Amino acid sequence: MLDSEPTITHWEADLDDPRKLVRTTLTDDGSTSCVVSVFHEAGFDAVPIDNDDAVADINTSNDKPAFTLSTYKPLFLVVTYVIGGALLFEARQDTWEWTRVMSNFMGFFFIGFAFFKLLNIEKFADAFSTYDVIAKRSRAYALSYPWIEVGLGLLFVTQIWLFAANLVTAVIMSVGLVGVIAAVRKKQAIQCACLGTAFNLPMSTVTIIENGVMIVMAVGMLFA
Repeated sequence: MLDSEPTITHWEADLDDPRKLVRTTLTDDGSTSCVVSVFHEAGFDAVPIDNDDAVADINTSNDKPAFTLSTYKPLFLVVTYVIGGALLFEARQDTWEWTRVMSNFMGFFFIGFAFFKLLNIEKFADAFSTYDVIAKRSRAYALSYPWIEVGLGLLFVTQIWLFAANLVTAVIMSVGLVGVIAAVRKKQAIQCACLGTAFNLPMSTVTIIENGVMIVMAVGMLFA
């Protein structure tokens, strides 16, 4: 695609960056508008970025941001609502069952988190593929992941096929945890896609804890 454009003498793509940056070197008569046109003709969206801005972004992204509670405020608020919803639902029952509390928590968790991913599923898939080991190799899996969460959420809330729901949850969350741990260990400054791309949440140990808790709950319910 880019090789066929005579005004582009060199190009390189950074697929590890959620923005999918493409840097080009142009001839004297080349222009960014020409590069954008090439992408549009191929069916892709492209937005030009000034070189100085791109360098600044690269330098900034290489430095992992310091952990602050305010950064994860959206995540904590959503989890608080999920916990509150599960407890309120259980409070209306005649008897208290922790397995039902956990099932409702996981159901509300999946449905709530899937909502934010579905706001812009294409951008979610881009961000998800930067660290998930399966999404890196399968665009179809990245795009279907929010719908998998919706399906699991409905199974947990309706208490249908709980064994299968817990088994699938334990598997996909464990697979996801592998990619998250690898990204955190490499100190990669990448975006966590747990709430889609509606919020700019950096990857950190918070994401590891989030995945770990879901795995423990799913495995615990399998043997309950």
